[in-house]
Amino acid sequence: MKLNEYPAAIAQVQRQILTLDQQLIGLQETVSVLAMEVEKRVIADGSLTNDTKRKARRLELQQSDPDFYRASIDLKEAQAKRETLGIELQLLLNQFSVLKLEERRAIAMMEMHISTAA
Repeated sequence: MKLNEYPAAIAQVQRQILTLDQQLIGLQETVSVLAMEVEKRVIADGSLTNDTKRKARRLELQQSDPDFYRASIDLKEAQAKRETLGIELQLLLNQFSVLKLEERRAIAMMEMHISTAA
């Protein structure tokens, strides 16, 4: 990639991250709403007399709810993709910095040759 192409590539990854961050917020809200529904069902169940039974029932309800399961999986996948894009962004930024330094070095070398030739 050429030096002048890096800003557009960096901006593209930043836009992807922004879009994914917005999706993550939606997924987190969905999981929270579904978790509250499960919690309501656990609280309403009078037969759950201790914390261990409530935790077990909560886990059972979460695992048996296809919407909760799907939302949880989608959230984890989106978080992993966000991390990958973050790594990609940092790589682009680092590559851009290295290319800029190499260009500065080349300019300095040319200036040095010009000053020694004169």
